[in-house]
Amino acid sequence: MQSIAIFPCSYTHGASLIGELSNSLRLKVYIDELLFTDVSRQFSIPIEELKTVIFSRKPESHRYLLKKDKYLNLLKCALEALASRSPGRRLYYGLHTSLLELKRDRVFRVLVFDEQEARIKRAMQQEGLTRRVAKEHIRRHDAKVSGWTRFLFGKEAYEPSLYDVLIPLNNRNSLEITAEIAALFKSAHGRQIPFATAAASRPVPGSYLYQESRTGSLA
Repeated sequence: MQSIAIFPCSYTHGASLIGELSNSLRLKVYIDELLFTDVSRQFSIPIEELKTVIFSRKPESHRYLLKKDKYLNLLKCALEALASRSPGRRLYYGLHTSLLELKRDRVFRVLVFDEQEARIKRAMQQEGLTRRVAKEHIRRHDAKVSGWTRFLFGKEAYEPSLYDVLIPLNNRNSLEITAEIAALFKSAHGRQIPFATAAASRPVPGSYLYQESRTGSLA
């Protein structure tokens, strides 16, 4: 393995993990916005149009699905071109990590997650949100990322089989999580990764939010 791919779970120290991991492991950072910028530049498609088509939740007509597939293929082509013109170790972070090819990109797939209540409290502290608004932010995020993985794989976003390792926060800070990811990455480097950790044998806490996102409940 030469790169790390972290799928986003909101309010789990994502920004801090990116900075600390890239510094400690000397990894180039690549995020969704960079990919959309690359595709927009290469194929002359406005970034907002790319996002609207790829992430829209409107009824999926045949015409819409064809266009969405076309744009997804452009994202994949851009990732392939990136690997060809600029090979090297990277830290991928974002939804695009679902599009990486394991053999070509040699990625260590990571999900950092937390209980729903802990994510709500962190959102309230970091953003100054009310509990209701914080819960809505998390619901929207989980609905978006699960819509993405359902389209690609027919699976929910936090389904353990999509990752090599699942890391629960368990009230730990970003430095502790960074150290755990770095240790796991180094031990997996140059050998086949044993599929998932013990954490992957159980559902990720908060996965019931997917039901909320479908019903619109905020109870």
